[in-house]
Amino acid sequence: MNKKLVLYIFKENRKLKREIKELKKLINEKCNFKELLTVKEACDYYGVSVKTFYRYRDMGLKTIQKGRNTKVFVKKIDIEKFLNK
Repeated sequence: MNKKLVLYIFKENRKLKREIKELKKLINEKCNFKELLTVKEACDYYGVSVKTFYRYRDMGLKTIQKGRNTKVFVKKIDIEKFLNK
């Protein structure tokens, strides 16, 4: 009887792990929530040119640049706030 219980628990554990994996996949697909965008991604997402993006940056849009010659990132929330001004 004890072996049956252990086997049942293992089977249920496997099922739950599969369900969790599927749910995580669905959440990632449905939400498609990306916090940081590169300049190119932001321009494509909001339908503006790169020149317009840099104009927004000069006007006060907050950006993130980790080093001197590295990629420029912008938070999606910051763009939304800037465009709703």
